[in-house]
Amino acid sequence: MKFKSVNNLIILTALLNGEFINFLVDTGVNKTKVFAQVKDSTVLEHAEFISLRSLGSSEPVKAYKTSDNTIDFGPIIGKNQEVYYIIDPRYDLASKLGINVQGIIGYDFLKDFIFRLNYNRKSLRIYQHEKFNRKLRRFDKFKFRFIRNKPHLKLPVEFLDGSNQELVFLLDTGSSDAFWIFENEEIRAPGNSFEDYVGYGLELVVSGKRSKLKSVKIGKFELEDTRVAFIDSASAKLFTADRFKNGIIGSEILRRFVTFFDYKNQNVFFKPSTSFEDNTNYDRSGLILMFVGEEIRSVRTPILVKIDEESNYSKINTSKDFDIRLEVSKILEVIKIRPNSPASEVDIQIGDRILKLNSKSVNRMDLEEINSLLSSEEGKRIKIELKRGKVILKREIFLSSQLNRLPAN
Repeated sequence: MKFKSVNNLIILTALLNGEFINFLVDTGVNKTKVFAQVKDSTVLEHAEFISLRSLGSSEPVKAYKTSDNTIDFGPIIGKNQEVYYIIDPRYDLASKLGINVQGIIGYDFLKDFIFRLNYNRKSLRIYQHEKFNRKLRRFDKFKFRFIRNKPHLKLPVEFLDGSNQELVFLLDTGSSDAFWIFENEEIRAPGNSFEDYVGYGLELVVSGKRSKLKSVKIGKFELEDTRVAFIDSASAKLFTADRFKNGIIGSEILRRFVTFFDYKNQNVFFKPSTSFEDNTNYDRSGLILMFVGEEIRSVRTPILVKIDEESNYSKINTSKDFDIRLEVSKILEVIKIRPNSPASEVDIQIGDRILKLNSKSVNRMDLEEINSLLSSEEGKRIKIELKRGKVILKREIFLSSQLNRLPAN
């Protein structure tokens, strides 16, 4: 199956009870969740009402547990599926990803098959266990542990100060970052770190301290100088109800491998892809952006007028010579500005709406293209056209990575 990739996240289209829906494929979730509004209250008579805890939520999330759902991905179909319908309007992945994602699926989708994940080809290949005959000799094999039906792997980590620890990481295709490590009494962010916004919660942006790891070994493969976010102990409690994991491996790392997941036998196989040596993508602007909605506006499009070759002039344009059409514009807002970043040094404010980046309308850019531009090479100039209230303003910044300014140890 071919998937869409947004910031290295995996988006697959399926039929849920006959209706098309985009799912985020997330190994970090054990229940299938769909974001919906109730159209007919009678459908809830046989549904169980529950409250879910969610990162960044001051109150429990309201949801209805349902069974007897059919989820059809084409090659595979699941019947009598358990689905949690989340009716809380705060749950909105679309604003964070820039495309319409209506659900998250993980364990229930992955548990019965062997999956090959290839980020470079944007493909998810499915194998039946009884017909799987790949030898995987060039892959490193790991035994993972299930915690709440989520795969966890123990890996040796070397910190910048030269100390070493074996840490338990959740393999999380639903995170676009590299490594997160949860602070505790033994693990603290090093002095060589800076405050950063590292992800999204339900109602707020998640903060952490950004730094680097000297190395992480995945079998015989070693990742050096990779970025990491240290999450303070209070925030870390919101990520998990258990105390068995130390952090998360996100898709910024997973995309560097071709991976086989075998949930039945609790095996995972890794082989470096052509992306293994890629630089770690990291925003160099300091702008934390989010799509907050759409607006519809009318656009006057001039109709081409043919010149009269004999008189050598064209007729005068009138209002009838314009086609009035409607255009949907995405609203991209600044929701946070990282301290001591290029964006913090110019007059850009939280709530400003971004209209253009380097003269290109954000309506013609997806979130991946925007993030790629803002993660470009050191010193690159970015021209920004923004709207504040009714005023159009122009600003420019020069990209600079705070990660690159960290000392080596």
